[in-house]
This record gives sequence, C-alpha cells and structure tokens, in this order.
Amino acid sequence: MLKKVRVQIVTDRFEAKGSLYETPAGKLLPTPLQDMPAKEDIEHMEMTVEASYHDDGDRVCIRYKESELSGMEGSVTSVSFRKSEPALISMLRDGSVKTALVFEPAARHLCVYQTQIMPFEVCIYTRSVKNCIEENGTLEMDYTVELRGAQAEHTAFSMRVLPVFDKPISK
Repeated sequence: MLKKVRVQIVTDRFEAKGSLYETPAGKLLPTPLQDMPAKEDIEHMEMTVEASYHDDGDRVCIRYKESELSGMEGSVTSVSFRKSEPALISMLRDGSVKTALVFEPAARHLCVYQTQIMPFEVCIYTRSVKNCIEENGTLEMDYTVELRGAQAEHTAFSMRVLPVFDKPISK
C-alpha cells in the first residue's frame, strides 16, 4: 500500500558532554537528565511535510523532502523499519546531503555522512526507540550523534504521521 500522508517532525538538540568515540563500549555518556542544558541552549525544530507512506506487508517506509528549516534542503529522507524488528530504524538521506543512519536501542553504530565536500564518519548511540507507527502513527527516538572530531549532540526526535492525505498515490 502506498499513500500520501503528512508528517510532523519535532526535534530538540543540544550539545552532549563526552565523546562516543572515546567512551568504551558498554559505557554510556551521561543521560539527558543529568546533562540537560538551559532551555535557551536547546535547538528546537518543528516541521510538517507531505510524505509517502509505503507498507509492503514486511517493511514500512516513510519518505519526505527535507526543507530549508532542517538545513538539508534538496535532500530526500526515508525512515524505514521491518515489521518484525520495529525498534531497528534506518534513516537514509539522498540529495545535497547523503547519510545512512541506523538507530537501535542500547547500540552504537558507525555510519556515514556524505557532504558535497567529503564524507564523514558518524557515531550514533541510541538510548531508546518507541515505534508506534502502525498503532497510532508515532515514532520517538532518543539518541546521541557525533561526527569524528566534533562535539557530540543529543537529539530527541519525534515523528507523527497525520492521516490527512490517506488516498493511495496514483501511478
């Protein structure tokens, strides 16, 4: 099934203390509650975009165009998961920015962030994934991301599928 939907994305980001690269496997950076900055130091972003929602019976994929607001205008993002593993999320971006990111609770993944200048290695540690896309249209992820050599950043990400454009996309 392929249909048009609207997707609301909300992120809250702030600099995290420590380094995912320098933290031994099995050890964690401080939790967000221990590390919470002042409200003015949190970067808050909300956007609502038109998207395609594809459910082939095994995998769900939500695909949308990034906007200027996200800083990745010209890129298309796909968020997908297998129904048998709803807590294992893949996020692929293609266009002006290219990434292949993996989010899995309590796991650290090395990924790639490709810019027009050069690729960067990215380390992601996901604290939690709450995937209720099939039940009520929501996905929440809590993770830390770090480009090698840059400050680690904590992100609380939420996506909500809005059931407004629920007609199948014509071919």
